[in-house]
Amino acid sequence: MFSDYAISASNLRTRPGMLALMEAARARDFDVVIAEALDRISRDQEDVAAIFKRLNHADVKLITLTEGEINELHVGLKGTMNALFLKDLAEKTRRGQRGRVEVGRIPGGNSYGYRMIRRIAEDGNLIRGEREIHPDEAAVVRQIFADYASGQPPRAIAASLNRQGIPSPRGGLWNASTINGSRQRKNGILNNELYLGRITYNRQRFVKDPDSGKRQSRVNPEHLWVTKEVPALQIIDEATWQAAQTLRGRYSSQAGNKRQTKKRLLSGLVRCAGCGGAMTIVNRERYSCSARRERGTCNCRVSISVAELEECILTALKDILFGREDLIAEFAASFRAEVDRLRRSRKDNSVILQKELEKVTRSIERALAFILEGDGDPGSIRHKLKELEARKRDLERKRCADHTMTA
Repeated sequence: MFSDYAISASNLRTRPGMLALMEAARARDFDVVIAEALDRISRDQEDVAAIFKRLNHADVKLITLTEGEINELHVGLKGTMNALFLKDLAEKTRRGQRGRVEVGRIPGGNSYGYRMIRRIAEDGNLIRGEREIHPDEAAVVRQIFADYASGQPPRAIAASLNRQGIPSPRGGLWNASTINGSRQRKNGILNNELYLGRITYNRQRFVKDPDSGKRQSRVNPEHLWVTKEVPALQIIDEATWQAAQTLRGRYSSQAGNKRQTKKRLLSGLVRCAGCGGAMTIVNRERYSCSARRERGTCNCRVSISVAELEECILTALKDILFGREDLIAEFAASFRAEVDRLRRSRKDNSVILQKELEKVTRSIERALAFILEGDGDPGSIRHKLKELEARKRDLERKRCADHTMTA
């Protein structure tokens, strides 16, 4: 028996049970595959067709309790119906979440500084999405904003919280990234508008990479965001919030002029001998302990040159591979597969950047037309125009970098 317990049937690559079944089918370990229904095999049209094709090639029949013996007609019609079911389910979920926002409830998980309220409605159903301020955590949030507004960087704030023994939102140690987050995605303590008493929904959407099956987040345009004022959940006053955002805008502007650090040969693989934490690149040339810099929890001051470490690793690999044709062939095959994957990924990314650039350009043209024709508030339009022009420059820079890497 093969099963993928509690794993979505929407992607083949994330289902070890189905992959094991296909391997056994290739080995002719059985003649028939029996399932409850075709959607238990997969709800992805491409995967259903691929599985059926490979089972057919191995002379293995596919029979389900619902549809009987599966043929090409089932694959075409049921595959389409199952894919539409997933799309419809996602849309119903979004409508339900939006409905919660419109009555002042939280559609997702809990944010640091709040606790869930569990109440039963008159009809006996659990009321979801209600929150109240958690006094102790709210005090930490206020302290973070006050420290940041006074000039302390997120790394220093995180180190201070760790020294005080205050647990992070996930119960572990604080990182600078937990505090800093991303301004574009509106995550992190300093970007969470709920602390200002405002729920923001639909900031981002999730899509699955067709090659890896992994979920990726993408920021939605601001006009698709849904907001709701909830004064009862406000933790940070307007003045403190604005002071923090002004500083963040200044630092983001300075950071935007810096060249983004490229991924290196050993990125994500180097560990600190002192604490076992990740070592990351500083000053573009040396690896050092990130736990020491981000959390202040490691005393290891040792760093090593990127070039020196890469040379040591490559020399060791050369010694291991010398005379081993089987290992060399395996390495070459893996290398070619990764190069092909990166090329496909960059091509997809280039298309996305181009579409967003065209959309921003059209928005700029509309804003200019409003100003020239004298419609609307010129001040607010000019402010929006500056934001659009900054976004356009950022997209053009990313597209240029993407073309350079592809070339």
